[in-house]
Amino acid sequence: MPPPTRQFHRLSIGQMPARDSTRSARAGWADPSDERAREGEGSSPESSEEEEESEESSEEDDDGDDEEEEDEGSISAGLSTIMAPHSGITYDLSNLDTESEAEALVGLGQQFDVVNSHATSTGYDFELLDRPRVHIGRDGTTCTCSSFQKRPGAACQHIFWVLDQLHSCFLPKPPSSAVVLSPDGRPQVGRSIEELLGGQLEEISDRLNWQYLRIEGDSRQTGMTRAEKVRDVMSAFKPNILPEDFRQDLVETTTHSRTAEQCVVQGDLEATLFRLAVHDDSVLSSLCKAMPAGACAAIYFDKVQDQCRRLLRDFDRYCTTGERPTDPVIGRGNVEVKAVVDQLRRLVKHIRLNIALRSPHGSEGAAKALVSILEAVTARNKDSLEGNTWGRTSFNGEDEDQRNLYHLLIGSDDSVDDSDEDLFVIDALERLAPSDLFQFISQLKPIQQRLEVNRAPKTFIFRLSALVRKTELAGAELASGSGQKRPAAGNGNSGGHTKRTR
Repeated sequence: MPPPTRQFHRLSIGQMPARDSTRSARAGWADPSDERAREGEGSSPESSEEEEESEESSEEDDDGDDEEEEDEGSISAGLSTIMAPHSGITYDLSNLDTESEAEALVGLGQQFDVVNSHATSTGYDFELLDRPRVHIGRDGTTCTCSSFQKRPGAACQHIFWVLDQLHSCFLPKPPSSAVVLSPDGRPQVGRSIEELLGGQLEEISDRLNWQYLRIEGDSRQTGMTRAEKVRDVMSAFKPNILPEDFRQDLVETTTHSRTAEQCVVQGDLEATLFRLAVHDDSVLSSLCKAMPAGACAAIYFDKVQDQCRRLLRDFDRYCTTGERPTDPVIGRGNVEVKAVVDQLRRLVKHIRLNIALRSPHGSEGAAKALVSILEAVTARNKDSLEGNTWGRTSFNGEDEDQRNLYHLLIGSDDSVDDSDEDLFVIDALERLAPSDLFQFISQLKPIQQRLEVNRAPKTFIFRLSALVRKTELAGAELASGSGQKRPAAGNGNSGGHTKRTR
């Protein structure tokens, strides 16, 4: 016989007596259940048998319900661990309450897009495409979504997902056992995620294909400020204009915040957009998606190379015919020898600084620009006014060495040997990996030979020769590793360095 409590286990609010029935009983009206009870007292044996059969049937139903409950219980028990499909990490959810478990199940099974990740003075920020922003810091992890605001301190689906993605870069795949999840969304793995990141956010973002944004407050000395990042992106849409020369009248900082209305500059859409991007994360994120870091780097080095080519072309034409350029690289069409030398040094300096600034992007473009500049200057070991058609014998009374671009930029073996002095182009080339230079070895070796014939400074020849040897060794390693004699020209992934344009 089943225990007496069995008859109550299916009781629910929907089965409670209606209020009208209660009121009827209190008013002295007959209750149908009482009528049935009284009828039962005088019921026939047949009706009693029917009732017994009904009870047996209900008991069988109860047993079936118990089996269903046991099945449901086993399903619930199966959800105490879950494997996140994107990271492959198995998590133990036993420490989570019902609401947190639901958030974890939704978050770990979703796929969000991170449009902005950056370091701040208090930790790390991750902005998702649908506008929630997750902040990870030593004081905890927060999110701007409504779910987290309702339950501060308990992780939402966005926090669970971001932490899962980040830990996938550090935990072994697959982990030896299920990783216990805490209610705040953090896996119990010993070291905190802040310690694991440890200044590697840009590298981790690149691995996860997230847009990394350098902003003011980033401790990286090579990073762009937020205003510089905006200038870089906007100048990429302008032909022939480098970020350093783009709208120098636009000076903006995040020190003093502006509302969207305060960013409006009447009659100047470009200035308005510049201000909005500096002060509004969503505007900057959209710009960075339209012109990602890899594209900005490629465009930048192409522009520098083009400016050098145009500058030397204008200089040659001016020296030969006296004709000044109609679209000068240097302001007011100044193509005197001193102005050209200063501009070439300035452009090479920009390349050198931007190699570190834009790493890991743009190394191929930087190498191509530097090699082409060195090749062009090495070929100009002569008096610039030699053979001119307009009878000019000097620019400002200088001698022929002072009109020789090669002599002014590279020098000769009787020049003062200062090993600590910056060497034109060589210093910038040394900042690139030899594997990035290997596809240009067919240009570097003839340049080396010409420099030896032209009696370049010993330090210059020595450092270029060392660079050529390292490049050849890197090429040999590439060939032995891939079975190819040399990488195809234009291959931006030489040396196994991942360069993804996001």
